[in-house]
Amino acid sequence: MGFSFYHSLVDDDPKIAAPALEALGRVAAGWSRLEHHLDALIIQVNKPQYSERLFEQHPVSFSKKLALLKKWFNNYPPLEKWQEDIRYLASRLKILSKEDAQKFLSRNVLLHAIPASYNAETETLTLHHLKFVGDQIHTRHIDVSLKQLSTFFDLVQMANHLLGLITQELFTEEGHAQLEGRQ
Repeated sequence: MGFSFYHSLVDDDPKIAAPALEALGRVAAGWSRLEHHLDALIIQVNKPQYSERLFEQHPVSFSKKLALLKKWFNNYPPLEKWQEDIRYLASRLKILSKEDAQKFLSRNVLLHAIPASYNAETETLTLHHLKFVGDQIHTRHIDVSLKQLSTFFDLVQMANHLLGLITQELFTEEGHAQLEGRQ
C-alpha cells in the first residue's frame, strides 16, 4: 500500500467506512473534550493572585498543560485533596499522548494520521502516518482494530470523568472561594 494524499477512507463508500470513521470520531470527540477540560481547569486555577510562584502563561502543548496542572495540584494547598488523582491522571495521559516507536496508538497518531482504508472483515483501520525526523519525512502504515480504538476511547472517557468530578466541585462559588483561600 502506497502513501496517498489524494485518497483516504472518507472518500470510500460511507456504508463500508462508517464503523471506522465512527470509532475514530469518538476518539477525536473524547480527546477534544479532554483538552477543553484541561484548558478550563488551568484557566480556573492558574492565576497570579492565587500564587505568583506557580503562575505561568497558559501553555499550548499537551505535555506542558499536564506539567502545569501537576505543579498547581502538588503545590497549592486548596487543591491538595486531588493531588493523587491528578498525578495518576497525568501519568496515564502522558502514555496516551506520547508517540513512541514501540507503541503505535497515541493521541498524535490517531488524530493526525490519514485514515487510509478499512477492512470490514477484520474490523481493522489502516492509518497513514507522517513523522518528521530532522529534514526527513518518515511514513508508516499503522493497523488499528476497532477494539483498540474503543479501548483508547474508554481510557479518554475515564480521564474525562475524573476531570468532571474535579471541575464540578471547583467551578462553583464555593470552589472559587476555596481557591481564593476564603474557606
